[in-house]
Amino acid sequence: MRALRLDYQRSTRPVPWLGLGVLVSAVAALALLASHYYELGQRIDQWEDRVAHDARQAGHRARALQPVSAQAAREQALEVQHANQVLRQLSLPWDTLFRAVESAGGETVALLSMEPDIQKGTVRISGEAKNFAAMLEYIRQLGAREVFGSVHLQNHQIRQDDPQKPVRFSLLAVWKVEAP
Repeated sequence: MRALRLDYQRSTRPVPWLGLGVLVSAVAALALLASHYYELGQRIDQWEDRVAHDARQAGHRARALQPVSAQAAREQALEVQHANQVLRQLSLPWDTLFRAVESAGGETVALLSMEPDIQKGTVRISGEAKNFAAMLEYIRQLGAREVFGSVHLQNHQIRQDDPQKPVRFSLLAVWKVEAP
């Protein structure tokens, strides 16, 4: 048998120049490809922006050149009519109405609701008075205000479930609305 020779030191082999050259050329090619890929991405973004801009321009031109259809004209007329109605409602003397209704009651009448009807020129007022005399006085004071033409009691009810027996009422007032 032959003796076994164990060598625990590394032998110094020459550097594999061919493998190192292939690695360097592969890294260089990868860097070039990455640069080219980035450049192509930038060009794509520019072209997409240009296409979107051209589409917006074409849409604006197409809308400007489109004739107004009869349906669109009716819809536009309805919108104008609605806008005029809102404008009329906003120009009404709301502050005068609210002050007249609130100041007439004092501490003996609590307002529950107020529903103005602009088309009819009326205001429906619901409230609760301490007693029947307070309700009648409130109606008299509202009738004396310049903002109202006439005030009529529509209904009233004495609340039996409350120990103080207040009067719940509803009245209709004609609202004098001057044209602004």
